[in-house]
Amino acid sequence: MRKELLVATVMLLGMGSAAASQTDEDLRRSRQAELDRACEAARQVALAPRRQEIYEECINRPDKEEDVCRRDANGYNGNRIGGTPMYYDLPECEEAFDYRRTQD
Repeated sequence: MRKELLVATVMLLGMGSAAASQTDEDLRRSRQAELDRACEAARQVALAPRRQEIYEECINRPDKEEDVCRRDANGYNGNRIGGTPMYYDLPECEEAFDYRRTQD
């Protein structure tokens, strides 16, 4: 009887530990998602002036319609040919990348 109680206690402790570990993992994922959202929000703010330029350049062309220009401008994501996307060096993005590295 005593041995069965000990086994049951060990099993319960093990499950509690696994649940706590899962909770920690969920918290880390949640924090990472929050940091990633902050990074993307900061990038969107930084990209806004260039998107406006793209829109204005497009709308001034006689062969372009406003909805096409708006779609082109909104689709700009700061990608560069042969290079890294722009604005991932913002503090919010660096914080997200640093946090991700601590998980490995």
